Amino acid sequence: MPRSHRLAPVLTFTLMLLVLAACLPGTEAVLAPPSFRLQAVESGLMRLDLATVGAPSASFRLVMDVVNPNPVGVRLASLEGDLYLADVPAAGVRFVDGLDLPARGQARLVLDLRLSGDALPALSGVFADALAGRAVTYRLDAEAGVDLLGGVQRFPRTTLLTGSISSDLRLASPRLSLDRDASSVRSVGFDRVVIDVVVIVHNDGPVGMQVRAPDVRFGLGGREVATIHVPTIALAAGANARVAQEVVLNPVQLGAAIVTELTRLAGGQAGGVEVTLRGGWELEVPGVLTRSVDVAELLRARLE
Repeated sequence: MPRSHRLAPVLTFTLMLLVLAACLPGTEAVLAPPSFRLQAVESGLMRLDLATVGAPSASFRLVMDVVNPNPVGVRLASLEGDLYLADVPAAGVRFVDGLDLPARGQARLVLDLRLSGDALPALSGVFADALAGRAVTYRLDAEAGVDLLGGVQRFPRTTLLTGSISSDLRLASPRLSLDRDASSVRSVGFDRVVIDVVVIVHNDGPVGMQVRAPDVRFGLGGREVATIHVPTIALAAGANARVAQEVVLNPVQLGAAIVTELTRLAGGQAGGVEVTLRGGWELEVPGVLTRSVDVAELLRARLE
C-alpha cells in the first residue's frame, strides 16, 4: 500500500482529536490562537466627515496578516471586540465572514470600521493629530473564534494589536470650475454690466469641511474688476457644491474692448472673455481645526 494511503487514516484521526480537544468542555485546548500583524501603510483613518449636513462620520481601516501557528489549516470563524484610539473606545469590531488560514501560514484580513458617532467628540484630538501628520495610538481588544472541521474554539478576549499609526489623511484646498451652461452675461447697459457667474466647488479629498472665501478678486480679460464673497459651504468628502454670484460692474472700468465682447455675449453672439478668480480659502473641520490657505489663482476659465 502506498505510504500516502497508510498516512491518511492517521491524519484524519489526528484532526478528529484536535477537534474534540478544542470543543469538549474542560478539555485543554490543542489549537493555538492565531496572531495578528498590522500592515501600517494600508491602515489608519480613511475618511473624516464632520462638516456634512447629515450625521457626522469617520472611518478607520485595519489591514492585518492573520498568522496560523498550528500544523493544520483552520478557519478564522469570528473576531469580536473593540478598537481604541488614544484609549477612547472608537468602534466595535465584528467579523463573522470567515477566513481560511493555511497550516503554519497566514492570510490578509481587511476591516473597514465606521467610528461610533457618540465617540467622535472625544476623538477630536485624534483627528487633529492625524490631519497634522502625527501618529495616533491604537489598540484592538477582541476574542477570536477558530473553526477546525466544523468545531469552533473560542479564545478569551485579549489585546491583539497595539501601537501607534500615522494616517495619510490630508486637508486639501477645494478646486473651482466654471459652470459654463449656467454662467452668462445678463445685460450690458450704459451705466452697468451684470454677469451671472456660477462656479462648482469640488472637494476631491477624504476630509469633509466648511469652506469660505471672503475676499475673492474677480477678473475679466486679464483685469481685476471686482471683489466677490464666497459664503460658507458645508462640503462633504468627495462632494461638490454650486455657488452662484451676481457680479455688477461699471462699464467705464472695463475698457472698450471687453465691453464690446460682453455686448456680443449678452446678445447671444459667438465670442468669449477670460474669467479669473484669485484669493484664498478659509477651511474648517468643525471642532478640530481651522486653516487659511492662500491660492494665487482659484480659477481661470473662458466665459462664452
